[in-house]
Amino acid sequence: MNMGESPSVTSGKVGPLKVGRPVEALFDELRSIHQKHGDDLKGWPAYVRSLSTADEIRTCEYALFDDTDGKTAVQINDEPEEGPWEIDAVIRGGEGTNYDRDFRIVLTFPGDWPKRPARVRIKGILHHILLMDGNEPMPVFYHPQGTYAPSNTEGTYDIMTCLKAVHGFFNAPLKWPEGSMSPLQEREIARQWEEAAASDAERHEIISKYRNDVGAKHNALFEAADSKVLPRAWFDAEFARVVLDGEGDADAIRAMVKEECTGAYSFPFVTKEFSDMVIEEAEHYQQSGLPVRRPNSMNAYGLILNEIGLEGLMDALQQQAFLPVSRALFPAEVACRFDAHHSFLVHYEIGHDLGLDMHTDDSDITFNTCLGKEFEGAGLTICGVMGEEGMRKLRHVYSHVVGRCLVHLGRHRHGADDITKGERLNLICWNHNYLWRKSSPYKTLTLPDETEPPDAQCLSFTHDRDHPNAKPSAWYPPKRSEVRFDKRV
Repeated sequence: MNMGESPSVTSGKVGPLKVGRPVEALFDELRSIHQKHGDDLKGWPAYVRSLSTADEIRTCEYALFDDTDGKTAVQINDEPEEGPWEIDAVIRGGEGTNYDRDFRIVLTFPGDWPKRPARVRIKGILHHILLMDGNEPMPVFYHPQGTYAPSNTEGTYDIMTCLKAVHGFFNAPLKWPEGSMSPLQEREIARQWEEAAASDAERHEIISKYRNDVGAKHNALFEAADSKVLPRAWFDAEFARVVLDGEGDADAIRAMVKEECTGAYSFPFVTKEFSDMVIEEAEHYQQSGLPVRRPNSMNAYGLILNEIGLEGLMDALQQQAFLPVSRALFPAEVACRFDAHHSFLVHYEIGHDLGLDMHTDDSDITFNTCLGKEFEGAGLTICGVMGEEGMRKLRHVYSHVVGRCLVHLGRHRHGADDITKGERLNLICWNHNYLWRKSSPYKTLTLPDETEPPDAQCLSFTHDRDHPNAKPSAWYPPKRSEVRFDKRV
């Protein structure tokens, strides 16, 4: 971009926008920063590894709006020129600390910036004691007397101050407002900060040992994780044409998928080459002697792909494959964006995990791809959607097909039927939309009264009080009509 041009802002499918004063100020400040420090980073503070340029400012196609009752909802941003806006940066943690590595962050600037600070979100998996759900620092981070203080006596905030504060977040425990913490509390927070930092460093050391010392079985998977380039040979030809090369055309995507039942769809996804590579990589890792993190408390076998160095591969699949499909099939407030994921393999085999009790996922939208091997049984029983009538009524029994993917809302109740022969391995990606998770419909879910008895196939011994073998922790049906969404497990 010519530095003399007026600012234009990228906003999904929205073209250049007529911008108001706040975004002009943001554009001018970013341009000034790059002019002052240079684009080769040599003149930058050592902890700034990269920063968006002025022509890389993004508006938010969807935003969180408040209504008159104090409730929040995700809606299309009809006035994107009023903000919020986003930029990206990469910040280095404290030298010599357990956070001495690069962190990808997103800065979100409100419409009244610089009077209010940019909000910070860290991308990727991070162990940090002062991180909230949504990978955002705790509110104390933004306290005027804390780590992220105003830049000047006028009480406004600039970009470089924000970047320095993020660096400080990875350098030492947060600076707390005077008098807000006792010395004992401060020492305890410092201890927990060090503990979380050590855990984070250990995780990255394991990933490094596997790739650099043990050696990957299939380097192509890790090269894709680094480059975010997905070889078309890994994908079904129709999927590659419609989704990866089709610019996310919703009508074409809807024509490609098969509706297995209301709210659950399947489609041809990956080739045998990709399936075999992922399975062999997982087996190779588990034979390495390095620690194995299982997918969740319900599965004793399988492993988390994000923990062996394939988080970047799943990032690419999420943004290039799963997001376009989700936006074509599901409500916009849930599928407008994906911010994070929990990606893992499940493994079912006689003598190991046979199946999985009826449940819902800690996911906004779930993609479940069968990779192999050969098996009998091991279907997926699909019931209703939590928060809707008929949650415990049978809708469909899906038969897994190698290379084919099933997609549904995380709150769609389902269970893995017992395998009767062979082995089944599936790649599962739980996708998280943090904007949606801040909204009132997500936080508070109304459960309608059941008007007819549940189907036996849809009962859960883990969660349902009326199951013949219910666990003591079973909670459904609830004793009140409204529950917090964190009961959805």
